[in-house]
Amino acid sequence: MVYDSLEAIAQANVPVFLPDTCILMDFLRSPRRDTVDGAAMLAAQAIRNAVHDSGAVGCVIVEQVRNELQENLPTVREETNTALRKLRDEIARIDKWSEALGHASETQIGHFLTRVPVAEAVMLDIVGASLTNPITPNILSRATARVMEPRTPARKGKDSTKDCVVVESYLEVAGELRALGHGGDIIFASSNVNEFLSGSPRVLNADIAAEFDALGIQYSRALHETRYLLGL
Repeated sequence: MVYDSLEAIAQANVPVFLPDTCILMDFLRSPRRDTVDGAAMLAAQAIRNAVHDSGAVGCVIVEQVRNELQENLPTVREETNTALRKLRDEIARIDKWSEALGHASETQIGHFLTRVPVAEAVMLDIVGASLTNPITPNILSRATARVMEPRTPARKGKDSTKDCVVVESYLEVAGELRALGHGGDIIFASSNVNEFLSGSPRVLNADIAAEFDALGIQYSRALHETRYLLGL
């Protein structure tokens, strides 16, 4: 871990990465998704290097996100492996079709499956090099109020308690950093855009935009956008 406290991050005045569970799971999601490509993985590795190796970026992953990662990681890993195995088997079938029509082929994509643990390791390096922020009674109280009003990311008819705990936790972290004199960029990243964006063109919901503006927090919806906002 490059930084062992918020005070250390504030003193270094480096950009700060505040990821939610969705953006971290994007490191590991299937490349058969349109949003997962080489640019996204290059961004993921650049963020990893800045957080884990050089300390060019500080990172805090709040307790709620860590809990959700532990719960969801096996499922996302298996979804990615299953999607790649399906692609491998489909291409093998098409190779046989091509061979039957007089053009032998043997497309090699078995190495795709070997990249899944590499992608997971990139994400886990960030998690391991990040500070945490515990769930406190005050955070739970503010999250409950957020659900009841409701304010982004809460919506009527949906249990958004966990999402609101994440947001309230990160608002607390950002507030503490600013109180410590941190003047650098703070990036909250979530690819869960349906909870945070609205309108046409889609922009950050006004209620949370005001809260973010008050603390100088910028919102990112994707890994490549996060890389850009972090200056990497």
